[in-house]
Amino acid sequence: MSLVVQAAEKAIPFSQAGEIKAWVKKGKIEKEDIPNPHWNLNACAACHKGKFGRKNIRLRGKDINSTCNNCHQALADHLHVHPLAVSVPESMSKRMPAAFRKALLQEKKAGKSLSCASCHDILMQCTEKQFTNKKINPKFIRGGPYRARTELCYQCHDKKAYQRLNAHDQVSESGKMQPDKCLICHMRTPTELNDGSAVDTELWVKTDYAALCLNCHRWTPHPGGDMPFMDKGGPMHLVKPSPGIRRHMLKMEKLNNLILPLEEDNGQIYCATCHNPHERGVLKNTRAAKGADAPKRLRSSPMCENCHDL
Repeated sequence: MSLVVQAAEKAIPFSQAGEIKAWVKKGKIEKEDIPNPHWNLNACAACHKGKFGRKNIRLRGKDINSTCNNCHQALADHLHVHPLAVSVPESMSKRMPAAFRKALLQEKKAGKSLSCASCHDILMQCTEKQFTNKKINPKFIRGGPYRARTELCYQCHDKKAYQRLNAHDQVSESGKMQPDKCLICHMRTPTELNDGSAVDTELWVKTDYAALCLNCHRWTPHPGGDMPFMDKGGPMHLVKPSPGIRRHMLKMEKLNNLILPLEEDNGQIYCATCHNPHERGVLKNTRAAKGADAPKRLRSSPMCENCHDL
């Protein structure tokens, strides 16, 4: 009987994979104790019962989904990625690459529709000659590896129908303002007054303004995520600046003729402190408009010296 030791003094037989959900629920084992059967030629018993073959694969669950969930439901790591057991429209089926269509056809023959095997090439991780794929495609994604998860999604879904709305595209090609874009962040369309100030600028969030940006922009350690000393656990900038830094910021605002806005309720730095979210031509106030057409929309370059006395 094959065993895989995942934690000190604990080993779970692959043949008892069907008990894992109950054991985790009862507290008999921890999630860390669940053995990983993937890319392991001795782990067939985790998914199959007794002797099995192509005609009768004898899964431990009633189907492939329940078999996978013997472990993954207990791990709670893959339950809401994609709906299962749903029918696939003909238009989508025609758009799929041949490998995906073939997998879907096999599922239909088994009386099923979408399953875990639609996106995961199960045979890859239990076929020794394909083990070289483990490093580049550890989750044995069908047709992979992909540079981004969405590349997998677009094997079936129409990419054109899922284009991300650009909140910064605020001026049309003809030069007209697009006020509907303002409402992505603002509760009302702001109005800029002749003196350069603005009214009706209230945002949809009262605090943590960065949350608006992070709805679209992927969070990475920031700024300069490609700088070695900032990759992990680097300086955290979304905080209230110290009195000394705040004095320096006010000094640099005058020197560089710009505005470094802070959150109104708590004086905290947020994304727009450094990046101008408005497109060129939206704001008439030259200080507020600084950086609108700059790389990464930075309000000045270099940016760091606006807060740090270098």
